[in-house]
Amino acid sequence: MENVLNPSHTLVSCVGCRAMVPDLPERYGPAHQYLGASPGCWHIYGEVNARMFPSMTVRGLCADTYMVQHPGVPSRQSIQSVARHLLGLYWALEHELPFDKAVKAMSGAPVGQFVWLDPPSSPGPLTVVDVAQETGDAARVEVIRQWAKTTWEAWRPHHQTIRDWASLCFP
Repeated sequence: MENVLNPSHTLVSCVGCRAMVPDLPERYGPAHQYLGASPGCWHIYGEVNARMFPSMTVRGLCADTYMVQHPGVPSRQSIQSVARHLLGLYWALEHELPFDKAVKAMSGAPVGQFVWLDPPSSPGPLTVVDVAQETGDAARVEVIRQWAKTTWEAWRPHHQTIRDWASLCFP
């Protein structure tokens, strides 16, 4: 896979996380169907995701964080996606729930109660670009953890709503 984080690409601000990402040509394909991500950012996420992480919990943190930094616009799909990924961050960061237990808890998610949550004015100081720039596995994992924490903090105005949804996930 070609490294798109090289100086030969013109950079643009991602519509979701606002990171400076390559303005990629069509051959790289479109961005995600309903996320608010620029094609260059989505491509970087794909590259990051292709790397091997040491645990499913770290993979989950990476996915949850990326998705909530790119909420898109109100639609049934984006509302459910953002809600589920915010729940994933909640369980991982506030309860240190392992990924498999968070996925199990999600089976009881109150999908019918999910509503659009206005995204924060700033998605946080870290983005997938910061993760992509790390070369060592341990450093990459630490950046993912910090990225998740700062992104979760950016969504603070909605923490109570997310906690309320989480309380309905367990019978």
